[in-house]
Amino acid sequence: MRFVSVAQMQAADRAAQQRPQTDGLALMLRAGTELARHVAAIARLKGTRRVLLLAGKGNNGGDAFVAAKALRLAGFLSEIWMVTYPDTLKGDALEAFSWMKNADIPYSVLPRPDDWNSPEQRTGAISLDAILVDALLGTGCKGVPHGTVASAIRWINTQRDHSFILAADIPSGINGDTGTGDGEFVRADLTVTFARPKTGFSNPANASVFGEVTVADIGMPDEIADAATTTGFGGIGGFIAAPEILRKIPPRLWHANKGTFGKLCIRGGSERYPHAPILAALGATRSGVGLLSLSVPETSRVAASIHVPEAIVYRELSDFSAFDAVVYGPGLGPPVPGNRFQLKAKRAVVDADGLNLLAQTPGFRFDDGSAILTPHPGEAARLLGCAVSEIQDNRTEAVRELADRYNAVAVLKGAGTLVCRPKREPWLNLTGNSGMATGGTGDVLAGLVGGLFAQGMDAFDAACLAVWAHGHAGNLVAWQDGPRAVTPLSLASALSLTKRGLYNYKRQAI
Repeated sequence: MRFVSVAQMQAADRAAQQRPQTDGLALMLRAGTELARHVAAIARLKGTRRVLLLAGKGNNGGDAFVAAKALRLAGFLSEIWMVTYPDTLKGDALEAFSWMKNADIPYSVLPRPDDWNSPEQRTGAISLDAILVDALLGTGCKGVPHGTVASAIRWINTQRDHSFILAADIPSGINGDTGTGDGEFVRADLTVTFARPKTGFSNPANASVFGEVTVADIGMPDEIADAATTTGFGGIGGFIAAPEILRKIPPRLWHANKGTFGKLCIRGGSERYPHAPILAALGATRSGVGLLSLSVPETSRVAASIHVPEAIVYRELSDFSAFDAVVYGPGLGPPVPGNRFQLKAKRAVVDADGLNLLAQTPGFRFDDGSAILTPHPGEAARLLGCAVSEIQDNRTEAVRELADRYNAVAVLKGAGTLVCRPKREPWLNLTGNSGMATGGTGDVLAGLVGGLFAQGMDAFDAACLAVWAHGHAGNLVAWQDGPRAVTPLSLASALSLTKRGLYNYKRQAI
């Protein structure tokens, strides 16, 4: 999905409102309903019914009014706190407020900065497990927040230790074009942005402010939303978003059999790293692949029989041409100096020590569309013959050079994972969290990528879908139990929840 500037989004919004089916009120109803659906999913995950929505006087506040009513009707204890008096509302936001008020949704008005010093004393205690929705300012607001809004933003940020913060469209105080905030700004756990990702989301300097970013489909026609798009910071070409990757998931036909969904082999393991291929296999089992095989040493076989009993286990293979794809490298151990990368496979995901072997094979290039490389920054530095700091200082150029040099889809892992095809611009992923910075999570990703690749997906699509789902699964664990609870096993288990989450993107009901 391509980025849009704030001005482009505003122009698209005006153009859409010229159509009866997408007038301003219709778009607000859809935005508010989508906002409510994402809030409900998080509330269920965290086991809470309490939702507090903080509303400004613009359309962002109108979205919150719609969401508050929808959430109440779905059984949640939603209420609104407003930073402005109702008589300041206009247009569609005023209409939405009237609907909410007529539905007896509780609301409080806190119009003065001092009201936000301890607002719970005036309005009632806040549950420690509440979901807080930031709908104070939208993308159209410019300048530094001041007065009551600035005080409300400061208060939201004080609740981060015990509340989940969800931002509507963009965290208040953040510039949609630059991704930066000059004054007070909200730090979100999840940002639900509407219609298209804004350019500011691609700024790596402030990516942590947005949390996970998901794009909600509000029914704006594609021909309008895509009439003018732009590239992101550092030449990032696009954003990996759920509405688009949903269309890439292979169908499951009723008359299919296990051979229909591909044959994957994972080659890895060593005395020092016996369980790395097992973790990759756990990721692969969540991909829907039809037949899974492991080519591992004796030290890995007991773990394989316990954790992935569905896998067929082989001794170390060298020819993988009988499989639809191979994941090559998890836990293989450091390559012997002087050895060269050689792989007989239709499609390959090269990871870990497979990448290190590739790094000592100058001039090697893959056939078009036959390989996906999944390096972390250290492996990328070895592949490109440079320092890790050079990779991190210019990640977009690094991932483009990887893709071009090896004629493969490159996945540069890390905060803001990038996926790039040869001679194309990289795409950005904004799922995942710091809890995933632990050994073994990359193995799970490699297996998931390989499972999708074996099912016949295009290399770029398989990489994008896997990266998004892998990061989202990590977030599900972190949102429920905290980032320190993220382990490769918990992440792999949450991938099944991710599938359910993907399904929920299609649902209209809360």
